[in-house]
Amino acid sequence: MKKMLIIVMSFSILVFGGCDNKEFEQMKADKSKLAEENAKLRKELVKVEKLNFLAEKLKGVKVKIVTNMGDIDCQFYPEKAPIHVWNFITRAESGFYDNTKFHRIIPGFMIQGGDPNTKEDNPLMYGQGGPIVAIPHEFNEIHHRAGILSMARVSDPSMGAGSQFFIMHGDSPHLDNQYTVFGEVVAGMDVVNNIAAVETNRADPRLQNQPVKPVVIKKMLVSR
Repeated sequence: MKKMLIIVMSFSILVFGGCDNKEFEQMKADKSKLAEENAKLRKELVKVEKLNFLAEKLKGVKVKIVTNMGDIDCQFYPEKAPIHVWNFITRAESGFYDNTKFHRIIPGFMIQGGDPNTKEDNPLMYGQGGPIVAIPHEFNEIHHRAGILSMARVSDPSMGAGSQFFIMHGDSPHLDNQYTVFGEVVAGMDVVNNIAAVETNRADPRLQNQPVKPVVIKKMLVSR
């Protein structure tokens, strides 16, 4: 509003009282700067509209994680993390997660899966895999409590997130606004509890928190 007032006042001086070249050039500069700011705002508005479109299309989509220990049903928060929800659902639909394993299990904390390396028989590579292209974080205010579905990431937040995800088995507020929550378990928390209780490797520190017997994600079924 202040900038607009400057332009109006300058125009008034030009019409009714005249103005020198310096005032006229300042008026043109202010007008040009306002035009640039308006263009930036229009671009940001287009980005928001696209994300809102994506969130609306993702509403009501659910995923059933079918494991060798039972099924886990999940719903999503597309209004909070539309890119993450889209990323997870499209990978689930494509079969990306089929025959991967929950490779990191810490009772009272979380169970982690989604690494394509776990389709192979080299446990030393588990936890190090992911897609070629990462996605930007969408940190939000949703609390990391039991049953929450959140996205794993490397220590450097600027690297974004890939395909690895985790399901909370306990309450961990220190993860809030540090990892992107994008869904929650709505049925099958008993399966999560049973997975969290499996025996994990303690003999080899390189395989710490890996289950002794594989916990396999057989497939993911997407529905609305």
